[in-house]
Amino acid sequence: MSSPSKRKTFARAPQSLFGYLGRVAFNWPQRLALRHWDQIAFAGRLLLSGLWGNRRLKSRRQLSRRLFLQETWLLFQTTGALMILIGLLAGFFWDAIWFGVLDNIGGAERLISLVFSIHLQEITPILASAVITMGHGVPMTVSLAMRKCQGDFATMINLGVPVEHYLAWPRLLGGVVGLPILYLLMSISFLLGLYLGARLFFGLSPWDFMNLANASLVDFKFLKLGAKCLLVGFCLNFFCLYRSWQVKKGQLRAIPRCARWAMAETFLYSIISVILVTVLYD
Repeated sequence: MSSPSKRKTFARAPQSLFGYLGRVAFNWPQRLALRHWDQIAFAGRLLLSGLWGNRRLKSRRQLSRRLFLQETWLLFQTTGALMILIGLLAGFFWDAIWFGVLDNIGGAERLISLVFSIHLQEITPILASAVITMGHGVPMTVSLAMRKCQGDFATMINLGVPVEHYLAWPRLLGGVVGLPILYLLMSISFLLGLYLGARLFFGLSPWDFMNLANASLVDFKFLKLGAKCLLVGFCLNFFCLYRSWQVKKGQLRAIPRCARWAMAETFLYSIISVILVTVLYD
């Protein structure tokens, strides 16, 4: 026989479970809405600081340009070689998947236009987002969070230096401007890997490959691709910057959690942006 206390515990278990689910159902949307509102406010502060941060001193404009170029070059240093390598491997493995299997039934060369359309317009922006997030975004988040924990942000604010303008705005512009160029590098390396695989699997000549590629580029949707590059480039650094700004002074233990959230949000919203542009455009 079970004791009365155990029977009371089992009787209260469903009530506790439904109470917990109810609190989660009400608190989670509230926290999500507050976080989105805080992100919108941070984006507004960042935009205002970037546009009017140099209105007083002309020397600040030169410093802002220098910081922007430095961040853009740092983006290429950290992810450029990896972009080329992943593009080559992706092109070769696409050949192995499509041409290697379907060459036995004929018509494999016609799949080049399909490969161009699917990979270059749908998969490459997601691959670029993953590479830049892990190779550039997360280290940037950790670096800025460390500086805030050590009190560098408070020192700059006491000296009258706009923190968002010199630490966040150049990094955001570097991601927006640098992503299309990195995407172009990855696309060129993908085409090279695609040709190497096509040459290896069924001996496609360079001239035939260029003709097929030119025929497929006629229907290439550059406007859709440009919108994806801009949105993904914005997401790449914005959520990393936002998460690094949430760390408080002295909270060194919060930095790993901050980096994980930055990586998850950046990659999630990048994929959502790619899918949203595809749905709205098509």
